[in-house]
Amino acid sequence: MFKDKMVTPATPERVYTLCKIVEKEARSISDVRERMEPAALSGESQVYFSDYRAAAEELGLITNSDQMLSLAVSHEHVASITAMRQYVNTKLQAFPDGQFFKVTQAYFGLDAQVLSGDQSLVNLAPKMSELTGMPVDAPAMRGWRFWVTFLGFGYLQDMFFIPNANVFINDILQTLKLKKGTMLSFSEFIELINPYAEIIIGSDTSNHHINFGLSNALRTLHDNGNIKLEHILDSNDIWNLYPLKAHPISGTVTNITIL
Repeated sequence: MFKDKMVTPATPERVYTLCKIVEKEARSISDVRERMEPAALSGESQVYFSDYRAAAEELGLITNSDQMLSLAVSHEHVASITAMRQYVNTKLQAFPDGQFFKVTQAYFGLDAQVLSGDQSLVNLAPKMSELTGMPVDAPAMRGWRFWVTFLGFGYLQDMFFIPNANVFINDILQTLKLKKGTMLSFSEFIELINPYAEIIIGSDTSNHHINFGLSNALRTLHDNGNIKLEHILDSNDIWNLYPLKAHPISGTVTNITIL
């Protein structure tokens, strides 16, 4: 799901349920498969299990030893599905060559073009193939929508995805454990989050341009009282948010304070 091609069956909910089944003790693959997809209920072979098991293994959530599956992380990381989301958001940088990373980065790189383009994610598969240089098909985009929404990169309206990574960025800020009241230059802020957030920032920030989806995130966090965005007049560290005249922080920023 993250290492190579995205697949539809490997949903966050299935991955989480799998982790909870093996949380207290190791279980055989056949036992876990039967618990997840009882053959008596399905009336057919369990065809999805390998996909979400592979996703859980890729993320380092579970391990497979001698056909026995066990939890590979601290119990706190699967205490709730929210805890699992926060954990996964710190692991995405391990898969820079996978479809999920590349498609997410390409989508955020489109800026506000997404508002005027095709608003069905399935129909964007050819565009994503072009932008990523990887073959991306409709099932892959269906798989992408489950995780990109779950991980807090934005909001799904029918099959249209609106980029606003406020949940994702807030998870990263929680991981960094910055002291409340800490003021950072915007360059310092980008440097701190980039090891986790390159998936939406992109690999080149030399133009000091913040894309549409990340700008939406920062304005949302500002409005929610998580951070304070400022443009301090005597600062030379000027960054450009995607323009939004209706917001108090309409264009440039120089500093950010953790609240």
